[in-house]
Amino acid sequence: MGALRHTFEMFFRHGLKAIALLILPGFACTLQASEFSARATLTSEYIYRGLAMSDGDPALQLGVDYAHDSGFFGGVWASTIDIESPFSERDFELDFYAGYHHQFQSPFSATVTVMRYTYPGQTGGHSYDYNELLVSATWRDRYSIELGYTDDYNGLGGDGVHWELQFDQPVANAWVVGATLGRNDLSDLGGARYYYWDVGASARFSRLIVDLRWFDNEELYRYTVPESAGSRLVLSLSLAF
Repeated sequence: MGALRHTFEMFFRHGLKAIALLILPGFACTLQASEFSARATLTSEYIYRGLAMSDGDPALQLGVDYAHDSGFFGGVWASTIDIESPFSERDFELDFYAGYHHQFQSPFSATVTVMRYTYPGQTGGHSYDYNELLVSATWRDRYSIELGYTDDYNGLGGDGVHWELQFDQPVANAWVVGATLGRNDLSDLGGARYYYWDVGASARFSRLIVDLRWFDNEELYRYTVPESAGSRLVLSLSLAF
């Protein structure tokens, strides 16, 4: 119980600090409030590129975004996690990102994003923090492809490459059905090259967003413990502000 309390205290302490760093300069420059958005999420499990990051437990997540009319944007996102090894432990993830979004002649758009993944409070002598470059293209806000690259995955000094295809289709009323297919290549680190996928539906009712999704991946080798792989049904509830 003490460990859980410590995790949530860290979540709110670091999360609120990051949000303040993002928002306060905006007020100093008299930015319009409409350029900011935020979302708080409670999910039955945190899945990242097909792998479980919360060890089968629910995760609390919080994100704040700022978007400028010019196309530049930035944000911060935080989540509770549960990743353990014989030499280290990570209970909290805090990500920073910035990028540029450009709308070409309808219906195409493209986005370039620089990500910084950090793990405040991580134990052990190794830092798992790292950077990643993401490039994506979208057609009609329904079909998208994303390419990502890092030369220092988890601070281990090796390359990580992934691609991801995503499809979203609005249906009756507020519902959207969608699917994702991706491939993550960590072979430069002696890890796996594996495919992952999901299919699900989401709906928005005023500020409440409900998402139910099935996640799965192919069998992994020499990369992760079995508990983080395999199929999972995940329910997420979000409040948008």
